Amino acid sequence: MAPRPTEPQRPAADSPADRVEEARRLFIERWAQMAAHWGVPRSMAEVHALLFVEGRPFNTDELMARLGISRGNASMTVRTLVEWGLVTKSHRREDRRDYYQAEQDVMTLFATVIRVRKRREVDPLLALVADCRAAVSRIERDGTDRDTERHAADLDRKLDDIDGFVRTVDALAEHYLHAERQGVGHQGIGQLFAALEAMR
Repeated sequence: MAPRPTEPQRPAADSPADRVEEARRLFIERWAQMAAHWGVPRSMAEVHALLFVEGRPFNTDELMARLGISRGNASMTVRTLVEWGLVTKSHRREDRRDYYQAEQDVMTLFATVIRVRKRREVDPLLALVADCRAAVSRIERDGTDRDTERHAADLDRKLDDIDGFVRTVDALAEHYLHAERQGVGHQGIGQLFAALEAMR
């Protein structure tokens, strides 16, 4: 009976440094996968994850070589990350290139993400609900047939529900941001979970 073929063994990491590098690679890959579910472009998540786990400044050429992205993509990505406050830009006289480094404090990092998403998503949603409620209010005030009034009242109730939920999320975000500004980010997380538990 012929022996069963064996699957080739994957070579083990040669050194602790190799294992650290493999862990970094895995973090970058999984961070990018998660970010895609949040609507963040993959390349942006990869650049941010690389800068975060490496903890040192990179120039655009290094980012291109490490992640296999184009110069235009790298430039646009770091510009956005700087605008969001997740990355800082610095200069070196010896080579005149820009260098980029990610925020290393996790509490500050997530506070910045919350602040950006609140400004870009929560605040516009609250404004949208307010505009829709004003339109419904005009219908109810001016008077119309019963069917239209019933539909308007139903829509108003749904808008109330959305408004209440979004304002709760907004209040929790503000609570965390306030704790972070006061330098008690870890305590703020505990208080945040306590507030969520109290809402059940």
